[in-house]
Amino acid sequence: MMGIQAKKGDIVKIHKWHEVVLNVFLDDAGGQVLQVQTVRNVFRGYGPEFIEMAVTPDAIELASRDDLDKEIKYFTKMREIGLSKMLEAIAQNSPSLSQEAG
Repeated sequence: MMGIQAKKGDIVKIHKWHEVVLNVFLDDAGGQVLQVQTVRNVFRGYGPEFIEMAVTPDAIELASRDDLDKEIKYFTKMREIGLSKMLEAIAQNSPSLSQEAG
Protein backbone atom coordinates (compact mmCIF):
# COMPACT_ATOMS: atom_id res chain seq x y z
CA MET A 1 0.00 0.00 0.00
CA MET A 2 1.25 3.48 -0.82
CA GLY A 3 -0.05 5.35 2.23
CA ILE A 4 -1.53 8.83 2.40
CA GLN A 5 -0.16 12.09 1.04
CA ALA A 6 -0.35 14.30 4.13
CA LYS A 7 -0.32 18.07 4.16
CA LYS A 8 0.20 20.72 6.81
CA GLY A 9 -2.80 20.89 9.11
CA ASP A 10 -3.97 17.31 8.50
CA ILE A 11 -4.99 15.23 11.48
CA VAL A 12 -3.51 11.76 11.22
CA LYS A 13 -3.57 8.61 13.28
CA ILE A 14 -0.27 6.78 13.56
CA HIS A 15 -0.73 3.43 15.26
CA LYS A 16 -3.04 4.47 18.12
CA TRP A 17 -2.09 8.15 18.58
CA HIS A 18 -3.66 11.17 16.91
CA GLU A 19 -1.31 13.80 15.61
CA VAL A 20 -1.41 17.09 13.75
CA VAL A 21 0.91 17.60 10.79
CA LEU A 22 2.87 20.79 11.44
CA ASN A 23 5.08 20.59 8.36
CA VAL A 24 5.85 18.30 5.45
CA PHE A 25 9.35 17.77 4.06
CA LEU A 26 10.69 15.59 1.26
CA ASP A 27 13.64 13.26 1.76
CA ASP A 28 16.31 12.63 -0.89
CA ALA A 29 14.18 9.89 -2.46
CA GLY A 30 11.13 12.17 -2.70
CA GLY A 31 9.31 10.54 0.21
CA GLN A 32 7.39 12.55 2.76
CA VAL A 33 8.78 13.26 6.20
CA LEU A 34 6.12 14.64 8.52
CA GLN A 35 6.75 16.93 11.45
CA VAL A 36 3.90 16.08 13.81
CA GLN A 37 2.71 16.98 17.28
CA THR A 38 0.88 14.32 19.22
CA VAL A 39 -1.71 14.97 21.89
CA ARG A 40 0.18 12.52 24.08
CA ASN A 41 3.43 14.43 23.74
CA VAL A 42 1.75 17.78 24.48
CA PHE A 43 0.56 16.36 27.81
CA ARG A 44 4.04 14.97 28.47
CA GLY A 45 5.68 18.33 27.69
CA TYR A 46 7.48 17.00 24.61
CA GLY A 47 7.89 18.82 21.32
CA PRO A 48 7.09 17.71 17.78
CA GLU A 49 8.66 14.66 16.20
CA PHE A 50 9.48 13.56 12.66
CA ILE A 51 7.85 10.59 10.96
CA GLU A 52 9.20 9.09 7.73
CA MET A 53 6.17 8.02 5.71
CA ALA A 54 8.16 5.39 3.79
CA VAL A 55 9.05 3.49 6.97
CA THR A 56 5.49 2.58 8.01
CA PRO A 57 3.08 3.87 5.36
CA ASP A 58 0.32 1.44 6.35
CA ALA A 59 0.36 2.64 9.96
CA ILE A 60 -0.58 6.21 9.01
CA GLU A 61 -4.14 7.19 8.17
CA LEU A 62 -6.18 10.37 8.03
CA ALA A 63 -8.31 11.09 11.09
CA SER A 64 -11.01 13.59 11.98
CA ARG A 65 -11.18 16.58 14.28
CA ASP A 66 -13.64 14.58 16.36
CA ASP A 67 -11.02 11.83 16.80
CA LEU A 68 -8.47 14.42 17.93
CA ASP A 69 -10.95 16.08 20.32
CA LYS A 70 -11.79 12.70 21.90
CA GLU A 71 -8.11 12.02 22.54
CA ILE A 72 -7.62 15.49 24.04
CA LYS A 73 -10.63 14.93 26.29
CA TYR A 74 -9.27 11.51 27.35
CA PHE A 75 -5.82 12.87 28.25
CA THR A 76 -7.36 15.84 30.08
CA LYS A 77 -9.52 13.47 32.14
CA MET A 78 -6.58 11.17 32.91
CA ARG A 79 -4.42 14.14 33.94
CA GLU A 80 -7.11 15.34 36.35
CA ILE A 81 -7.58 11.85 37.82
CA GLY A 82 -3.81 11.49 38.31
CA LEU A 83 -3.46 14.89 39.94
CA SER A 84 -6.42 14.21 42.24
CA LYS A 85 -4.87 10.93 43.38
CA MET A 86 -1.56 12.68 44.10
CA LEU A 87 -3.22 15.42 46.12
CA GLU A 88 -5.42 12.94 48.00
CA ALA A 89 -2.31 10.98 49.00
CA ILE A 90 -0.71 14.15 50.34
CA ALA A 91 -3.85 15.03 52.26
CA GLN A 92 -4.07 11.55 53.78
CA ASN A 93 -0.41 11.59 54.77
CA SER A 94 -0.18 15.13 56.13
CA PRO A 95 -3.52 16.76 57.00
CA SER A 96 -1.77 19.91 58.23
CA LEU A 97 0.00 20.37 54.87
CA SER A 98 -3.23 20.08 52.91
CA GLN A 99 -4.84 22.73 55.14
CA GLU A 100 -1.90 25.10 54.58
CA ALA A 101 -2.12 24.63 50.80
CA GLY A 102 -5.86 25.42 50.76
